[in-house]
Amino acid sequence: MIFHLGSYISNQLRLLAKLNTARMLNYLKIQASLGISGILSRPVVWSQPFSVHLETASVCNLKCPECITGMKLTNRSSKLMDVELVKEKLKLHQKHAFYCNLYFQGEPFLNLQLAEIIKLTKDMNYYSVVSTNGHFLNEKKCISIIESGLDKLIVSLDGIDSESYSKYRSGGFFSKVTQGISQMAKTKKELNKRNPLLVVQMLVNKTNEHQLDKARRFVKDLGADMLELKSMQIYTDEGRKQFLPSGKKFNRYSGKNRNYSSHSHNKGVCNRLWSHVVYTSDGLMVPCCYDKKPEYIINGENRVNSNLWRSEQMQDFRSKLFKNEEVPEICRNCES
Repeated sequence: MIFHLGSYISNQLRLLAKLNTARMLNYLKIQASLGISGILSRPVVWSQPFSVHLETASVCNLKCPECITGMKLTNRSSKLMDVELVKEKLKLHQKHAFYCNLYFQGEPFLNLQLAEIIKLTKDMNYYSVVSTNGHFLNEKKCISIIESGLDKLIVSLDGIDSESYSKYRSGGFFSKVTQGISQMAKTKKELNKRNPLLVVQMLVNKTNEHQLDKARRFVKDLGADMLELKSMQIYTDEGRKQFLPSGKKFNRYSGKNRNYSSHSHNKGVCNRLWSHVVYTSDGLMVPCCYDKKPEYIINGENRVNSNLWRSEQMQDFRSKLFKNEEVPEICRNCES
């Protein structure tokens, strides 16, 4: 749901400005690789990723019950990604990639070098995105993030009142998040800036699905540019009881097998595995952003400055998607 068309168009133009001949050719190679892989039923990769995911922080101030970080199931040797490591990974993919998510698990604003990291992406001509729980958006921080050049900011707000919000966002404060969203909108206006595109994201669940009709007006009044509604990823039986919505539209587990997403990649090519590269806060590459613990580290503990995108180990992981008996668990809980 787009509220401010001017900000949205400006955002799209910023994204297009990141493209050059090499990056466009690489994107076309991705699409060709996906098509050929589907025809041959084996992974063919002629390209490099167009999107880089960097986990700027693997720790969080909240304890959300169906979040891998909130459940303390992650294992990282370093909890915050330092600037030099960010620079190493950005340079590694700079020729072909143009999109950069500065989050994975955890809360990016806990990394005190976040503004410096965002500026790095800008200097290397990446389109940058940060997703946050919204508890750190005071005036000073908003100014810093805007001036660093961030292109898109996603703020999680899973409810339009304190009661519905706190059901899932354990340890969170509804009023602080809504104030932060309003502060970012206000600061953008005061600085006469269109960036970042301010997106409020709502995980639709049993406790807030009745609020969807009112959510649009509520979020628009906060000053956000967009509202995104998203289905929840669930890991536990208790989570299914507590949070799965009754409506099928936002229930990714409404198929025959309620243990796996009905939209999951049970067999065949997956866009993410042909287009996105993901690095944890300690610099390890994992095959996909759904490998949150992680369980499928590419090249083990090796964190040298080498491109593992088309390595034998990564190709072996892609190959599993063409064999029903070998499809990884993380692919069965995916909504892509």
